[in-house]
Amino acid sequence: MKKILFLLVLALLSSCSEPTERIEKKLLPYLQEDLKFMVAEALNANTKKEDLLDEPYYKIRDFRLFEGAEAEIYAAYAEVDFYLYRNMALYAKRKYRYEVHGRHWDRYYKVLKFGRDKDP
Repeated sequence: MKKILFLLVLALLSSCSEPTERIEKKLLPYLQEDLKFMVAEALNANTKKEDLLDEPYYKIRDFRLFEGAEAEIYAAYAEVDFYLYRNMALYAKRKYRYEVHGRHWDRYYKVLKFGRDKDP
């Protein structure tokens, strides 16, 4: 009986955690969608297509996985810079966190900053 109970508890605990590779892989499509949305939003705000880069892009500036007590609510953190504009020194900085219980990335910070890509 104790063995069965132990196996059930072990199965429950293993089903609650998610492999870190999957957490990382879930971020990339989310960033692609954000980039597409930002380009569409810029075009809807009367930005000319010529003002945008031929291929807008993003760079992950910081990515961290949390462990232990830090990972009870959020398992990971990412800080990403999005570059859209050709002739303007302006980029968007967004921060994301991976919610353990919902098993999804959550954008909780976004701001426009002045500057260009430091390492093109």
